[in-house]
Amino acid sequence: MGGSLVCLKASGGRRAVVFIHPASGSAASFRALLPHLTSDCSVYAFHAPGIDPERPRSIEGIAEAYLTEFLSADSRSTPVFVGWSFSGPVAVEMARLAEERGIRPAGVILLDSATHEVLGSRTTDLATEVGGLFGVDMSRAHAPTVDGLLDHAAALIAVASDTPGLTGQDLRPFWDIYSWHQGIYDEGWRASPCAAPLLVIRARDETGWNAATECLGWSEAVGRPVSVAWAGGTHYTMMDDSRLGDIARIIERAMDTWDGEPSPRGVRPVPDEAPHDEVSPDGP
Repeated sequence: MGGSLVCLKASGGRRAVVFIHPASGSAASFRALLPHLTSDCSVYAFHAPGIDPERPRSIEGIAEAYLTEFLSADSRSTPVFVGWSFSGPVAVEMARLAEERGIRPAGVILLDSATHEVLGSRTTDLATEVGGLFGVDMSRAHAPTVDGLLDHAAALIAVASDTPGLTGQDLRPFWDIYSWHQGIYDEGWRASPCAAPLLVIRARDETGWNAATECLGWSEAVGRPVSVAWAGGTHYTMMDDSRLGDIARIIERAMDTWDGEPSPRGVRPVPDEAPHDEVSPDGP
């Protein structure tokens, strides 16, 4: 397809689920999620394979570029924008920009993603971030520098994947992409409300959000109540293979809730009870 957008599934249905990559730039988790999505809808995913100096480096700039690319590929479908972590604000901004163009998104789904204000109070450590990025347990890592932590992560990956000779320098480009995206938050982006309904899917085992509101600040940002659902895992593991079925069910329940004729502003109002799920990673 070219650019940053990949069509994972084409459908004659009227909806399109549009996933936006987290700070890692990878769409791999969304590819793995695809078999669990049973709705008759097209599925797209954005990925960022590298740091392009010509690429916008702001939430607004990325959202504008991604929306333009999506509409060039599919101007027929009604989009549901889904952002994980870093890309939650991108998804909200894409919905707002779509509405400015007269397009009516069905909704926005935020996978353990917070507003800039809430993110500022989040607590985590560098080792946890490196481990989360590469999917390894860094609890025994005590290196004080990124390079040392990347070396530790490379050693763990080398053993687990039988890849002798892997070094931290081999992992450095992936960390640089992650840091490039994370650094955008330093610009102090503030959300502009969109009319589309929002659903936040929280990671039940994540502790880094501390005393943040249940909706991770989004109700305040958009000026109305935002629905919250819960799934297993932490911020970094909620999209592990074993949990994808639960995430897919929550996404599809949200789309069912939002289904129907649009309201005058283009979006069906969010029902008082919809959707607030307590989903176990080990069962339905």
